[in-house]
Amino acid sequence: MAWALWAVAVILVAAEVLFAIQNGGREGGASYGAVFDTLFRLGLLVFPTVGAFVASRRPKNAIGWIMLGTGVLLALTGFALSYATYGLFTRPGGVPAAEVMAWISAWIFLPPLFATPPLLFLLFPDGRLLGPRWRAALALVVLGTVAAATAIALTPGTLQDAPFEQIANPFGVDGAEVALEILLTIGWVSGSAGIVVGSVSMLVRLRRSRGVERQQLKWIAGAAALFAVAVLTAYPIFGDVLGQIIILGAFCSIPIAAGIAILRHRLYDIDVIINRTLVYGSLTALLGGLYIALVLGLQVLLAPLTGTTTPAVALSTLAVAALFGPLRRRIQRAVDRRFYRSRYDAQRTLEAFAARLRDEVDLDSLTDALRAASRSTVRPTSASVWLRADR
Repeated sequence: MAWALWAVAVILVAAEVLFAIQNGGREGGASYGAVFDTLFRLGLLVFPTVGAFVASRRPKNAIGWIMLGTGVLLALTGFALSYATYGLFTRPGGVPAAEVMAWISAWIFLPPLFATPPLLFLLFPDGRLLGPRWRAALALVVLGTVAAATAIALTPGTLQDAPFEQIANPFGVDGAEVALEILLTIGWVSGSAGIVVGSVSMLVRLRRSRGVERQQLKWIAGAAALFAVAVLTAYPIFGDVLGQIIILGAFCSIPIAAGIAILRHRLYDIDVIINRTLVYGSLTALLGGLYIALVLGLQVLLAPLTGTTTPAVALSTLAVAALFGPLRRRIQRAVDRRFYRSRYDAQRTLEAFAARLRDEVDLDSLTDALRAASRSTVRPTSASVWLRADR
């Protein structure tokens, strides 16, 4: 079943590509070229692919089915848009039910938009709610999604999204505008509340978690943090096209991280990833700021003497290269001391034990020191020291 749904998503994306080629950009909206369009469509397949892996291996975990359903609905959204554009504008009447597909494209994206994020927050990582009291939150998400989708699907008049602004809603209910507007407002409010409640659920789960579950939550939290940073920084730093690609990649990291966490493949690598991100992110920011400051300062000092900026750039580069190693070690110690205290204390204990080895000659004292070091670093349930008789 899981891989059959995955195949449906792949077929929908492939068909959407064929119609999009024929349409020649008539779908409307911003376009960033063939490279981005290709990456975007591949990105759409991340959700159903990860969902299929999880659902086929953990069929009782709802997370896999949610990601799989999200992928199918996103693929259907793109297919319906391209199909309707082809049948209404590129080759009018060339395919049947084009108006119906335009209508479907107007609301089918709402379940992934409204329901998927809060459902993942509420159910991750084991596919179950924290407790019976959280069923109200689940009902809020489902009812809000249904309300918003129903309101948009039945609103009379023309469709709202490009390029179908002149196409009449074939299923609009005349005279129900006020009721549908209220229903849409309820949907938006419920969707926003669902995100907030889901986030609270995730924080509560993280606070209670231990062991494997805590590592699982770290994966999804790390991916969410990466996505947030990408949204805030990608456009200003890299511009529209590359910024969109970076944001898309960061977004795709969320289902990938969820899949790794649930399937527990290399689960504990997340600590290494977080550690390296903190260290090298801080190092890059410091060295980048230092390089700019040195270049500007040395230009002011040396430009009157040399008449060129080359010496300032060269000296700044050498200074930054020389500082890379010392700064990295200092930042690594600071990160370990602040965020990985047990590892930092373990390193300090081992360093102290190594220093004592150089000066201590009494065997009993060394044995006691070794036991103390092992208790402080790896915390074994028991510790013993065996000495060979011929030594």
